[in-house]
Amino acid sequence: MKLKYYTLTKEEKQKIKKEFYQTTFGKEINLRLNRVFIISILCFAYSIFLFIKYENIWELISAIALVLAGLIFLIGSFKVRIDKINHYLVTKKRDKK
Repeated sequence: MKLKYYTLTKEEKQKIKKEFYQTTFGKEINLRLNRVFIISILCFAYSIFLFIKYENIWELISAIALVLAGLIFLIGSFKVRIDKINHYLVTKKRDKK
């Protein structure tokens, strides 16, 4: 599947996002992805706390693991968001034909 979303202008991207988030699936996926985004922010915050506290090696290892998990959650949430909007865009254009 081509990424048609990246070929759009800024105004078209905002329009497609608004249309997508008006659907029931768009509302549901937005809530879930926002939750994953908040979890990634909490992972970063707690890992910073562990870096500052740093009393033994296990706290350092767990802080590094939390940073990695936070990065995976953050990148994953944006990637899934773009994929779902792109899928909506492709099926919308296909349904028009």
